[in-house]
Amino acid sequence: MAASPAIVQRYQIAEAEVPAGRPLPARPGAGETVGFSRLRGYEDSFCPNWHRDALSKVISLVELPENWDGYGSAPLRHDTAMFALQVLSAVMQPRTPMPEIVPSAGGVQFEWHERGIDLELHVTAPYEWEIWFEDLRGEHEAVSDELTSNFSSARAAVSVLTKRS
Repeated sequence: MAASPAIVQRYQIAEAEVPAGRPLPARPGAGETVGFSRLRGYEDSFCPNWHRDALSKVISLVELPENWDGYGSAPLRHDTAMFALQVLSAVMQPRTPMPEIVPSAGGVQFEWHERGIDLELHVTAPYEWEIWFEDLRGEHEAVSDELTSNFSSARAAVSVLTKRS
């Protein structure tokens, strides 16, 4: 289920005016402050492909109708969606596979079931989330914990998943 173009546009930062004049250098100089309009030009190098896919999927969960699951569940709240994206941005590494992103009653869940690892991050509200981690090879201890603002156990679990071949 993809997000509508109007919703995607609503959540993107508007382009800033870039004054005409000398062309921008390919990279900022050492110690050079990069203004907002210049930073937008470098967005693709800072924004991995998973980021766009995750944003689109999470926005589609915000757009779900009331009772989307037939059990009276509400769509994903905007603040929960934003926090969930912060969680994902904080734990993902360049080679981390894209998680499955699924709605849950009152939240969103990021799931990886691959490379001999079961990992789920369930976000129910800002600063209210849980981690479930199991290494099916038995090389790492299982984790099941409620989290708030400490992302270290989630980062460690994602790191194990990312490094596993």
